Amino acid sequence: MRFLIAFLMLPTLAWAGDEFATCHFSTECFEGETCADTDYSFVVNHDDQTGFVIQTDAENIGGLVFDNRFPDETSTLIGATETAYHMLTIAPEGAARYSVQMQGPMVVSYMGQCEGMN
Repeated sequence: MRFLIAFLMLPTLAWAGDEFATCHFSTECFEGETCADTDYSFVVNHDDQTGFVIQTDAENIGGLVFDNRFPDETSTLIGATETAYHMLTIAPEGAARYSVQMQGPMVVSYMGQCEGMN
């Protein structure tokens, strides 16, 4: 029985902390302003407790993955912090959209690419 439990936990343990994707964004749009060029990027890691963690320079955002039971199709990652809701959508070919809705209300959106989806 111990072997079976250990065996069933192996994929989960190997999954935690593994890099899912690296995302780079070249366009940034602040609410009510014209979009502008940017150079913003972050890493998305798998996480056992929340599903994923977006690791930015400012904070780590944990959340859930929604792939409509089709993991090879577009995936949406939704997370929350104390002050904002975060949504990252990644198409199979890597096109990515990232939006942050903050209290105020205020939203900032990014357009770019993610690579290395595992």
